[in-house]
Amino acid sequence: MWRTAVLVLAASFPMLGCSASLRRGLVTTEAATNLEQVTRSGENEFDPAVSPDGQTIAFEVARSPDAPPHVEGMALRDIHAPAPARIDFAPRGETERQPAWMPRGDGLVVLSGTDGRYRLAQTFGASLERTTFLADTGNPSLPATWPSVSPDGTRVAVALPRLDVFQTGWRSERYLPSALGVTDLFGSGITVLGEGTEPSWSPHGRRLAFSREVDGHAHLFVARADGTGTVQITDGAQDDVEPAWSPDGRSLVYCERDLTERGTTRSNLFVVSADGSGLKQLTEGDTQACRPDWAKDGYVYFHANATGRFHIWRLRLVVTSEATQGHVP
Repeated sequence: MWRTAVLVLAASFPMLGCSASLRRGLVTTEAATNLEQVTRSGENEFDPAVSPDGQTIAFEVARSPDAPPHVEGMALRDIHAPAPARIDFAPRGETERQPAWMPRGDGLVVLSGTDGRYRLAQTFGASLERTTFLADTGNPSLPATWPSVSPDGTRVAVALPRLDVFQTGWRSERYLPSALGVTDLFGSGITVLGEGTEPSWSPHGRRLAFSREVDGHAHLFVARADGTGTVQITDGAQDDVEPAWSPDGRSLVYCERDLTERGTTRSNLFVVSADGSGLKQLTEGDTQACRPDWAKDGYVYFHANATGRFHIWRLRLVVTSEATQGHVP
């Protein structure tokens, strides 16, 4: 494959157990272009989420990949500024994860908590001064992660940990290692759709993309919003995770994880049509490029540790006639 925008790794940073001289840096394939770094702080930045109007990006910030993160943001018009202003979506000291925008861009749904115990919280505006904890007003034991807000703003798709399915009485028929759930904005009336994690609403709200384990590996699936009509769209010997829809609802971008020859984890971005056709690899390298978000401006935003720390990056897909084909969910 031809490669573009080769990035030289900074040797001054530790590379998670790998020598910088032995790692292949983050590069794009011929299917992508305009690769550039969006954030450049001295901390680690993860899990980008671009606002519906394409003007603001929210993301996690942490001192190290294992440290408790908090949610910050910045205006995308400032990404080339020497010192872009930051938006504090959460006070310093608060632990917030996995930001997901409300459809009108007037707040976020995040995981908020301490000591590894998180609850879903809805923020209002660029602060947590007005915050509603979904589990407080609905189900007080709702252990949800990976929130994704429906385009009409009335529902939140989430991932639930191990779930026992009962047939009669106290007899457990079977358990789901992870389950998809849909709840209202009060954390009540949750509906379990089946096995899966990392849900993502299609732009028209009629389908959900998610990841599910099959024969020891995670792969992508697409289903109707009520959980019916499930179709597997990826397979193979790697793990396919964290899907995000294109703005037109025709394609999904996701990251594929596998191991390098040195036993370290690497992940790269791929794109596939919603019917499973037209698979293309977007990035290559031994870095960890993951958690994509396909924004209204046409860029795919994601985090990667190509400089030794995790930062937010972006790229564009090379548009071909083939890319315009596909089913609109």
